[in-house]
Amino acid sequence: MMAGLRGNRAKMAIAAALLALSGGPARAERPIALSYPYLDGGSTGMPGLRALAERASQAYVHVVIIYPGDPGAADDPPGVLQQASGIIIDDRGHVITAAHIARSTRNHARIVTRRGSRHPARIVYIDRREDLALMRIAPFAGMRPARLGDSGRVRKGDFALAVGSPSRARGAVSFGFVRTPRLDESLEYNRWRIENAIEINMEVESGHSGGPVFDRRGALIGMVAGYELGDTTKRPYVSPRITYVIPSSGLRAFLKRAGVR
Repeated sequence: MMAGLRGNRAKMAIAAALLALSGGPARAERPIALSYPYLDGGSTGMPGLRALAERASQAYVHVVIIYPGDPGAADDPPGVLQQASGIIIDDRGHVITAAHIARSTRNHARIVTRRGSRHPARIVYIDRREDLALMRIAPFAGMRPARLGDSGRVRKGDFALAVGSPSRARGAVSFGFVRTPRLDESLEYNRWRIENAIEINMEVESGHSGGPVFDRRGALIGMVAGYELGDTTKRPYVSPRITYVIPSSGLRAFLKRAGVR
């Protein structure tokens, strides 16, 4: 997950989350229970929020990227490079995450689903045009791909819900409201870029990168790519963070470039 300033005039800085986990063969883990750390203890006053989160988040996965290292170099040992989030995008086992998380097709990966099944994954495509990467796992029974929505219909003030893996947690639910449906400038940070980002007032942290963002109907409207801290000196403020989301239109274009759709 990265954070930073908006637009070509200032670059966004990357804040990476590291977690000491190892890879391994597919096996079962404890199911991921959703949590609501940004709701001050519950979803009181938000009818249907938990039901929406439970239904939509079946497409969310916890992602671990493992750097293979160089066995011949004492100063280059293998280990975990990143932990973050991803989205099951179809029933053929394609999973989307952020390119600044996956980084290279040489890295190894694994995912853990909401139901707790653990799967080795291959990083098959890193996009050089936008901050997107494609992984693939073997299809499994009960797979629940995301339902791709139309980001072109997103309007200012629309409700949005995200699921991610912040601060070593899994299945953390955030919610917020669209601030800008389509930014008119590119966001750039290091060699990565976001085009036509949706800007949302929403709490996210390192580890949310690659995670799904849904509308109130449970359709996928985008993927979390980064955030910046808002101006907390002003009172009142709705959220101290501004989340940048790659829209579903960008996900569709990416999948076409990757030869998936």
